[in-house]
Amino acid sequence: MRVVRRSFALAVVTAACLAMTSAAAPAATIQVFQGDSIQAAVDSAHRGDTIVVHRGVFRNGVKIKKNQLTLRGAGDGRNGSVIKPGQHGNCGHGAAGICISGRTSNGHQTPTVGTRISGFRVQGFSDFGAIAFGASKTTFRNNTFARNDEYGVAAFSSKGTRFLHNVAMDGAEAGFYVGDSPHANAVLRGNVARRNHEFGFFLRDSSHARAVHNRAVRNCLGIGLVNTGSPGGVHDWSLLGNRALRNQRRCPGGEDAPPISGTGIGLLGASHNLIRDNVANGNRPSDQKAAFPGGIVVVSSTPFGGSNAAHNRIVDNRAHHNQPADILWDGKGKGNLFNRNRCDSSQPDGLCK
Repeated sequence: MRVVRRSFALAVVTAACLAMTSAAAPAATIQVFQGDSIQAAVDSAHRGDTIVVHRGVFRNGVKIKKNQLTLRGAGDGRNGSVIKPGQHGNCGHGAAGICISGRTSNGHQTPTVGTRISGFRVQGFSDFGAIAFGASKTTFRNNTFARNDEYGVAAFSSKGTRFLHNVAMDGAEAGFYVGDSPHANAVLRGNVARRNHEFGFFLRDSSHARAVHNRAVRNCLGIGLVNTGSPGGVHDWSLLGNRALRNQRRCPGGEDAPPISGTGIGLLGASHNLIRDNVANGNRPSDQKAAFPGGIVVVSSTPFGGSNAAHNRIVDNRAHHNQPADILWDGKGKGNLFNRNRCDSSQPDGLCK
């Protein structure tokens, strides 16, 4: 590590004509150049520090268990700050690029709080590009996650996660994932998920969150709210102004999952959610055995442990050129409202109005 610069804030207090100057808690800016170790910078950092990573390829991943760290790269292009697998993995035994996880203290799990990650390209890991597990108020902004073998970027059992203006592409399972978080309070805004196998956005067994102005293009399923029966269910999501386009890839499924293809936006056993002002165009199955194809699909998830989809509001959306229908509802859940949707076909009839 070549350069470490610390900036001290000084406070001046005047009382009874006596001036006193005192130093506030120091905050460091730690510079990391190609050939240096990002993990070594993290290990030496303190709360509130910023780690600036310059252009280059950095291997072995990064593990973060300290509060309020900022990790800032030089850009998410191929000539920016690129994190790839190495011989000795710091994160998930080398299976993941960036790990933010909680800490165990006196037998209790304490979340890692306030991590900010921006300006990186993370690619080629056998599990995750990046993962927050047991974390709070984590922000991923302006990153690209490419060709990772499970999820591009994921948050498990976390609160207050922010995915802002990232790209996740060519992932083996999903681009973006929020899971196992009954009180997620997550925000996904301005992200792009393209050419991922299975899901662009996989939002499973999590509640109380928003997905706004995201794009899901050429995945098997664009945006999925999926209830598999874990405590807390899937409810109180707002999907606003998203675009699910040409999600036509073929995913054959497996032991625990049905074949998926041609779904734009899917509510699978989800309840009490708002789906408004979204666009679902050109979502058509490449596999005639696909379980729930269509533009906007509201169906039960009881076959894989969940429940009927109920009390959802699907309003003011546009859906065209989808098969077998622009809007599809299996009729099993109660209280679902379909209103002012502009589309050409629905199952059952009457949902386009």
